[in-house]
Amino acid sequence: MSLVCYYNQVLHWLIGGDWMPKETFLNLPKSKQAVIDDILLQTFYAQSISQVKVSQIVDQMGMSRGAFYKYFDDLEDAYRYIIKKHSLIIHQDILAYIQEFQSDFFKGIERYLLWCSALDTSDTYWKALKLLTSSEYGRTMKRIEMDETNSMMTQWLTILRYNQFQIISTNEASSFLYFMMELVMGSLSDFIVNDWTSEALLEDYHYKVKWLVHGVVAR
Repeated sequence: MSLVCYYNQVLHWLIGGDWMPKETFLNLPKSKQAVIDDILLQTFYAQSISQVKVSQIVDQMGMSRGAFYKYFDDLEDAYRYIIKKHSLIIHQDILAYIQEFQSDFFKGIERYLLWCSALDTSDTYWKALKLLTSSEYGRTMKRIEMDETNSMMTQWLTILRYNQFQIISTNEASSFLYFMMELVMGSLSDFIVNDWTSEALLEDYHYKVKWLVHGVVAR
């Protein structure tokens, strides 16, 4: 099983429980789920949750207010669901780029950032990035306990060894995984908030790589 596929399974577990819509939503045809997902993304991307009303969403869905509550507990439930759904997609993509360039770890992340920076602002993926980088829900994630027998950890450790990183335990490897995800999302957040060019984004990213690889104190 690839690192991305395993991570996919783990994130599906993480967004379970309070993060998931009701069973009635999950039983909908995938095409109808996709329509609702798009409405939620477009709505929460354009406005903060404090400005959104359930009536806006049900009008776009062409359904009654009661139907909305068959799918979600409340507005915040729908908001957290769409945040976590796109968080899953984006974290998968980051890992896919890292795996593609596994012997040049930071190059994989650079390519992902470059790809994101070239997106049109009308693109659904860009809107998901903007929503996630502006939301605390998208920046926090319950940590998973993993040991050396775990398939995801085994592959992650392999990538770290390819790059000769001084990671000495599975706990440290796990922390580094979350640290790198936060670094990527932080870079994208700065890119969006500051309206940077691709060049400015990569310049800032290269600073961070230099600090990680060479440190900030002269020796």
